Amino acid sequence: MKRNISFKIWLSIFFGGIWQFICNIFSWENKAPFWRVVWAIITLCCVAFTSMLAYAFYKEFIYDNSNLYSYDSSLSSNFKFKDTGYNSGSSFIYDVRTKKKVIKDIDWIAFPEDPDSLIVVAKKGKRGFVNMFTAEISIPFIYDAAWSFTDGVAAVSLGDSIFFIDHSGTPINDKKFKRDPKYGSYVYHGNFAAIPLEGRFGLIDRNGDWTIAPTYDNIHIGPNNMWYVLSNDKWGVLNDKAQFVFPVEFQNVTIHSNNGITLTNNDNSQSRYDYDGSLIDKFVFDEVFELAYFINEFDDDGNQKKAIDINMLAYSVGNYYGLMTRKGIPVTPPLYNTIESVAPGVYLCEIPDACQSILINEKGEKINS
Repeated sequence: MKRNISFKIWLSIFFGGIWQFICNIFSWENKAPFWRVVWAIITLCCVAFTSMLAYAFYKEFIYDNSNLYSYDSSLSSNFKFKDTGYNSGSSFIYDVRTKKKVIKDIDWIAFPEDPDSLIVVAKKGKRGFVNMFTAEISIPFIYDAAWSFTDGVAAVSLGDSIFFIDHSGTPINDKKFKRDPKYGSYVYHGNFAAIPLEGRFGLIDRNGDWTIAPTYDNIHIGPNNMWYVLSNDKWGVLNDKAQFVFPVEFQNVTIHSNNGITLTNNDNSQSRYDYDGSLIDKFVFDEVFELAYFINEFDDDGNQKKAIDINMLAYSVGNYYGLMTRKGIPVTPPLYNTIESVAPGVYLCEIPDACQSILINEKGEKINS
């Protein structure tokens, strides 16, 4: 009947035999000092060599397996990733059922942003793709760079060329683009991908053709397969069909996941629109503040009292402030660093980047001194 020998029993038997061997060498029967020294040296070498083998065995099969912590990255119900350090070359994927290493010598891995089955794996300086559910190498480690699969497509690089592949590793078209080492978002977002060309950005479709010519300072992804577009410090919005919903003429834009698009105009005022460009709210802001001014009365401690402005409020958009009525009607755009009430119907407004202030009335008109 076959019996499994544990590592502990193996060590006990091995070192027991070594000890008996040493005892025999140094017994009184071996009286020649020269041979006693020779055999002692040989024995010590054997012990050292075997100890190194035992340590290697322990590190490979005992130590690593005993340190498969529960916080290792889970790839799926059956496989986990043991991260021993970025680019260490000693990370690995293992089977949680058998505690056996499936893929060794890994530099790092990258999970897909959408629910794709393939992860990017870097191994010995090359990139490939591994199925997180089966831990099988789906696309071999042959690429100099690789990006996560999004919408069924992934960008890979050979030398300084970028092209896109499907899950089988087959290029989706015959187009290649020169890799920009400063750009790290070679991914499809819906049916389009933003590609830099000589410092300018455009969008390509699934055929690799330019849908939006590379004439913009930047194009990057937004929620709902939409795109932010930047040119000359102005922003615009493209929809999921690469059509302009808003031209590139706004100070800022924010595409929300569920609540439309907020546009910031050149005077810092904001409006909110639906994804098709239809107006939802003409006037939106961040916060609202009470205004108060000093009156000619003092409390028991000698502090001058304030009275609340019953007609006007201050509101903020980012770091800028404007004046509005208590009915929510804007009187001024958010053009000022601060707004303070100094008297009924008189407001002190600090001008940005000027270290100067002006006085305005309840209509937002400048009060001339």
